[in-house]
Amino acid sequence: MLGRTQKLTGLSIEQSGIRYVRLAKKTKDIEKHFFLPLESGVMEENQIRDRDALYTQLKTAVTNEKLKGTEVFLSVPPSQMVIRKLSVPTTNGKQLEQFIQLEVETGLHLPFEHPVYDSIVTSTVDEETEILVFATPREVIQMYVDVVEEAGLKVAGVEISGTALSRLITFGTTREFGETMLIQLEASYLDVYMFRKGHLVFMRTLSLFDLAGEEGEISSLKSDEISAEIARMLNFYQYSLQDGEARIEEIIVTGQDQLRQKLTFELSTSLPEILVTEEAFLRTDTQLPADADYNEYRLAAGAALKPIGSYNINLFPREDKEALYFPYVAMILVGVWIIGVAATGSFYIVNKGEISNQEQRITALQEQRQSIEDELRLVNVSGLSPLDRKEVIQEIREYRDSPVSMLKELEHHLPQGALLRNVGYTYGSAMEITLYTPQMEQASEYLSSLREMSFVKEAMIANLARRQTNLTDAAQENGQYTAVYQVSLDREVQPSEESVASGSMSENQEEVIGDGADK
Repeated sequence: MLGRTQKLTGLSIEQSGIRYVRLAKKTKDIEKHFFLPLESGVMEENQIRDRDALYTQLKTAVTNEKLKGTEVFLSVPPSQMVIRKLSVPTTNGKQLEQFIQLEVETGLHLPFEHPVYDSIVTSTVDEETEILVFATPREVIQMYVDVVEEAGLKVAGVEISGTALSRLITFGTTREFGETMLIQLEASYLDVYMFRKGHLVFMRTLSLFDLAGEEGEISSLKSDEISAEIARMLNFYQYSLQDGEARIEEIIVTGQDQLRQKLTFELSTSLPEILVTEEAFLRTDTQLPADADYNEYRLAAGAALKPIGSYNINLFPREDKEALYFPYVAMILVGVWIIGVAATGSFYIVNKGEISNQEQRITALQEQRQSIEDELRLVNVSGLSPLDRKEVIQEIREYRDSPVSMLKELEHHLPQGALLRNVGYTYGSAMEITLYTPQMEQASEYLSSLREMSFVKEAMIANLARRQTNLTDAAQENGQYTAVYQVSLDREVQPSEESVASGSMSENQEEVIGDGADK
């Protein structure tokens, strides 16, 4: 439900300019709107290139229109956006959110760090849930939000232009994008969005300049090149995304009148097997009034309908609690450290004489211990040749860090109630660890512990799944989830290759060094 004080306001930042719209709550008429054309170079390739110019222009408009403090729903270009499909065990909402967060951090292998993301559930069958994850670099979205809020507006939500546009087309109708391609056409580029069963599954931006044409002159573009690009995307959707089980059945073209009509004609001619239509937002079969301004402000109007429409993907950057409180925790720790240093210095000054005496005593004891160790070593290796003695001493030194000590460290950091089911050990290089855990988030906690262990170089979760219930298996009592970890060992703390050659396991030999350790 739309709150009493919340207005239907939308702001779209596009390559051609900034558009603002405010809609009437009851009639959805456009009550207020303005357009700020952007100079060349401010936005390029759907990304902000001149932040200061964008801020200055928007700040001036907010001041002139007396909009300071107004909440807006923001539509931004789909720059660097990726969509990933996940299949996860069916669970409750909180655990599902934790599972998605774990997959985003460790399993999706996104082409950028520090993502901002949102997700939607597309289907649930038996014990498996299908999810679509939408992710984009945090710094990209954060720049849009910072510019808008520094200009005086408040951002209530962020989405890409494709979901805003689809919301405007379907609002107040029974229409659903089944197998639909939606094209957002501008003078210098076109954005292509593909929907399946009402969900956005693919997007791509094409530069019209790259297809040999001048801005605003769709007639000068090579129609065969445009059709070829569209055909390639249609084939990719059908045979790569859907494995030949589905294909696009409808193409909807939006944009300025002349450009939209020309492209609709070209696609209808080159793709006769697909229904190609254009959308000018003048239909009378919707709850929206027939207003030509809807076409000019289509992205901003679609964003304004976000509180009461469909496609509720929100990419607004949110700080987690750890990131929010980290500066305060860091300040406290620094203060404690300073106090500790001061106390240590005072203690040292007061007890300097006693420390000197103790140091002399420690030195004498160390010399005495060394003498005893030398005598004991001679007794232990008596009867051996000098070469044999050297090899024995070398092996003792090199095997101080053994698989047994690694296993003890693995067991020491087990989460409460977890079961260390199996540890596969490849000498000197890797481990594969199987863990049973009662709670899914404990798998993430143990991953963090692994990365801090003394012998670990890298660690990752190779697989995480809900376990099947089996009352005859006693191990079931220890965990509902099975986590498999791949661990690369730090060779600097492993036995040397020379000691391996003298009778130990070879580097490629695997053994199980742990099975069934319960915390």
